[in-house]
Order: sequence, then C-alpha cells, then structure tokens
Amino acid sequence: MQQWYAAAPSNVGRYVGPASNIATKALAPVGAYKGVGPYGTYDMAGNVREWVASADDSQHRFILGGSWRSPAYLYFDPEVLSPFDRSGENGFRCVKNTAPLPAAAVAPIKRVEARDFAKYKPVSDDVFHAYQRLYAYPNLPMRETDSGVVKETADWREEKVTIDTGYRGERMAIYLFLPKKVRPPYQTVLFFPSANVDFIADNKNGTALGDIGFFDYIVQSGRAVVYPTYQDIYERRVQYSLPRGGQSIQLTTDRYKDAARTLDYLATRPDIDSSKLGYLGVSMGSAEGVIYTTLMQDRLKTAIFLDGGYFLDPPPPGGDQADFAPRMKKPVLMVNGRYDYVFSLEWSQNPMFAMLGTPAKDKQHVVLETPHDVTEQRPLLVKAVLDWLDRYLGRVNE
Repeated sequence: MQQWYAAAPSNVGRYVGPASNIATKALAPVGAYKGVGPYGTYDMAGNVREWVASADDSQHRFILGGSWRSPAYLYFDPEVLSPFDRSGENGFRCVKNTAPLPAAAVAPIKRVEARDFAKYKPVSDDVFHAYQRLYAYPNLPMRETDSGVVKETADWREEKVTIDTGYRGERMAIYLFLPKKVRPPYQTVLFFPSANVDFIADNKNGTALGDIGFFDYIVQSGRAVVYPTYQDIYERRVQYSLPRGGQSIQLTTDRYKDAARTLDYLATRPDIDSSKLGYLGVSMGSAEGVIYTTLMQDRLKTAIFLDGGYFLDPPPPGGDQADFAPRMKKPVLMVNGRYDYVFSLEWSQNPMFAMLGTPAKDKQHVVLETPHDVTEQRPLLVKAVLDWLDRYLGRVNE
C-alpha cells in the first residue's frame, strides 16, 4: 500500500483524475488515457482498481485507485474487498523491489477508531436550539430566473432555474428533472450528490451533471428530482474542500440553506406536490444529509442515505452529525456497502443507524455486498429505493 500511494499521491488527483478513465462508462486499453503520475505511471486513477498485498484488520485486501466506473474520489480513498472477489473492475500492477520488504510493510493495517459513538451524549435541547439559529435564514424573495429546458431524454425534461440563496448576495442554479409519462403534480426528491462532482469543472449548463446514475431510475418511476448546485460544487466551487466531519461550519450552514431555499422554491410551483417530498443523498450528501434532513424534517416524508455514515474526525460545534441523528424522527432508509472503507460498517454506518431517532419500524439499513459504491449492485439498489418511496410517498399515479 505504501508503494502504491508513493506512485499515486493524493495531491495530484485533481490533475490526474480528469485525464484518466475514472467515472466514465467503459474499460479502456492500457495507456489509452493520458493521466500520468509523477513517476510516469498510467491508469493509476481508474480503468481497473488495483489489488495490493496489504490487508486490513479483517483480512480483507486493499484495492486502490478506483475503476472506470468509480467516483473520482476513489482515486485516493482506499477500498477493501474480500480477496476472493472476482469483479471485472479488479486488476493488479506489478512492481520490482530492489530489496526485500520489511515485515511492517506487509503487515495488516489497523484502522484507528477516532470516535466511540456508543459513549457519545448528544448536546442538550438548549444547546441544540442555539445550533438551529446557526442554520436560520431570512425569508427573502427568490428573484427566480427561468432558463427553460436544458436537456431532454425519452424519460424526462430537465429545466434550469436560478434563485437567490438568501445569503451574501449569491445565486444558485437548480435543475429539475421532470418525468414525461406522469401528470403533475409530481412527487419530488431533493438530491445531494457525492464528492465525485468536486472533480467536474464544468457541468455544461446542467447537461453534464454528476451522479445521475444514483437517481435516474427515480425519474423513470414517475417522480421528479430536484438537483441544486450547492455551495462549493460546480461553478460555486471556491473553497475546494473535501467531505469531512471537521469542515467549516459556514459551508455546512450554507448548504443547508441551499437545500431549504430549494424547497421554498418548489412550494411556489403548481406542478410539484410539496406534501410528498423526499431526500436522497449520496456519500457526502448522506453524511451531511443527516444534519440537513433533521433540520427540515417537517417538510419531508422520508430521507434516503446511500453510501453514507458518520464522519470519524472531530466536528465543529453545530456540525456534529451525532447531535442531529437522534433528533431525526422521519422514516430513513440507509443503503451501504459491506466492504465500504470510507464509511465503515462497524464504526460509521452501524453507529449512525443505531442513533437515528426514527422509530424502529420506519428505519431500515440495507447492506449490499459492495465496497463504497452501492451502484455496483444496481438492481438491488433500485428495488430498495423504489420500494421505500412507494411506501412513504405513495405509489405514483400515472
């Protein structure tokens, strides 16, 4: 593992990733993409993820760099799998050692448990009410600008609207994916993407948005999806942060306001059924989403968290997921990978699910036999999500 990261350091990911076969649609011949590392290596970002000899403390093996279909951030975030996994996305790279490796270099790598959530006591209601004030925003005019249809497929029409965010004079584009085969008003799902979008410099006016594969089937089912350009993604990317528990509280509160203002805008549209709204977050959008959905749960019927869990690094006051999860009462579906090393089953997923304040009958944790990206078992993912939406938003009336 040490050797692999020496040849593929994380700090070059922003430059190597866009020139490599990662977050694309197909495997490519070796060297077809020109993303070259500092030591002249090709295809370390994507194409196939690469086995290394290092094991974790559960005797799974690390597999690094991501594959052609992986989110771009898996270039530098490690994954683990059973050594018997035979996915077509897996490969290996040879290395010639100039001397025998020390035993420590190939010893199992133990994860350090940064937080023990079983012992965590959420803040008092008085403190939580003070936190809520951090997220409050003024009820200002939307000053919306309708740019009309930006893209059309057989299943949906994608429209772009721009509104005021309600803070610092900023504007935000919102993209609405409206189903073609269902009459309005539409059940609608508010979407928050993964950090994969941090590597998309230009969404081409909404025609090249990232992570659509996490929700396209929802639109095909007859529901609308709304996709805001949250603070620090796409054209609003100014802080260049990566998801973590310790991110700036201003970024977290800005993103909440973006989500809430989006719901405010939806309430002005007669083609949206604001009594049947859900939330779907992926990875970053799930981890942060437990904060956002708790704060706006009175406006939502349900929340769905894919590839998410608790961050393990220390958060700032007002930004600790573990202060929010116990106060979430609405139905929650979590879908995760058993081998996820970003949000581990034992230390991240299970603690968050256990701490959710949702009644047991209204929360479910589906664990798929995947690493971080649950779309690797897309049919099971689609069924779990659509069954959940049918249950809590109701079946779509065509």
